[in-house]
Amino acid sequence: MAPITLTTPLATVFQAELAAVNFDAGWALKRNAKIKAFSDSKSSVEAIRSPKVKSNFVLSFKDNLCNAKDLVSLVWVKAHAGNPGNELADHFAKIVSSCSADMSVPVPYSYVKRVCKEFLMNEWNSYWKNSTTGKRTKEILPSSNLDLLISNKYVIYLFTNHGPFPAYLCRFKILNNPDCLCGELGDVDHYLASCMYTKDYHLLLPTGAARTH
Repeated sequence: MAPITLTTPLATVFQAELAAVNFDAGWALKRNAKIKAFSDSKSSVEAIRSPKVKSNFVLSFKDNLCNAKDLVSLVWVKAHAGNPGNELADHFAKIVSSCSADMSVPVPYSYVKRVCKEFLMNEWNSYWKNSTTGKRTKEILPSSNLDLLISNKYVIYLFTNHGPFPAYLCRFKILNNPDCLCGELGDVDHYLASCMYTKDYHLLLPTGAARTH
């Protein structure tokens, strides 16, 4: 994926803070001047200090800081705490965001992850809505939802009407008769709501629109 610029909505605060620190290091090296850089991004400071970072974006900045190790010191300051220097930096950052030259940085992982998730969810929903199968399940789950992923096989039996029921097994010629021993159609709703042999376990089934809530 192509790089983005710090003035686009795709860039994160984390990236902007690291880019600023990297600029500080380059400025100090070029002029052989000692500076102290302050940042209110704790995640950026911790990423630079961490020996476990694998991001090439962060590692490239760490290399620059190592080259300027005797010239640059990095200090974290609390954001929005009334620190005059930090408030002034925030003020200029807002101005720069609308008029500065662009600086190319890699697309953040969080953005790539979000775009992929949105694409897959849209594809899933489109397939689900246009599919001609799963009518019963669609009455209960009209759209795809990651929060409703189910692994319990008994709940899946309930939602799909697929399971060890005569009506279902008869479709695949595993049984010759789709009826329950009581004489009614042996599907999941029958066993949950009306079968005389399972009356101790009966549930009150919702009707109509109530099934989708």
